[in-house]
Amino acid sequence: MASNEIIKFLWDEFINMNVKPCGLASRDILRIEMKYCLYGNDMDETITPYESNLGWITSLNKGDFIGKDTIIKKKDTYKLVGFKMLERGIPRKGYEILQDNKVIGKVTSGTQSPVLNCGIGLARIKSDSIKHQKKIKILIRDKQVEAKLYLKPFIKKTSLKT
Repeated sequence: MASNEIIKFLWDEFINMNVKPCGLASRDILRIEMKYCLYGNDMDETITPYESNLGWITSLNKGDFIGKDTIIKKKDTYKLVGFKMLERGIPRKGYEILQDNKVIGKVTSGTQSPVLNCGIGLARIKSDSIKHQKKIKILIRDKQVEAKLYLKPFIKKTSLKT
């Protein structure tokens, strides 16, 4: 069986089992609702773990390693935060985040949440600008649109049983 025939067979089997197809947009909505990072958007080789709220996976107390000095130097400069749009608008990667008319960061990921019925996103902002539930502005097509910071996941309930 050729590789494309296997794919067609698997597709038909899943459809016959009533599995609903979905695309990458579905994955993005789910991960943003839970504040999960995506490599290339919310983190990459130029962003330290602390700047993406992943400091819990990096121990600075276990001796020297490549990049340790950079991580320590940038540890408290920027943080990844969630935000929820208070006005109509869909945030997109690269949009500027403003507070008191000053740029404090950029959107790293954004979408429209069908569960919350509003735009949500993740942004890397200056650490000293973070206050839970603080209002910010997102520059969308030259218009400042109001949003509110959220430091926890947007969706509290998951399918995981604890």
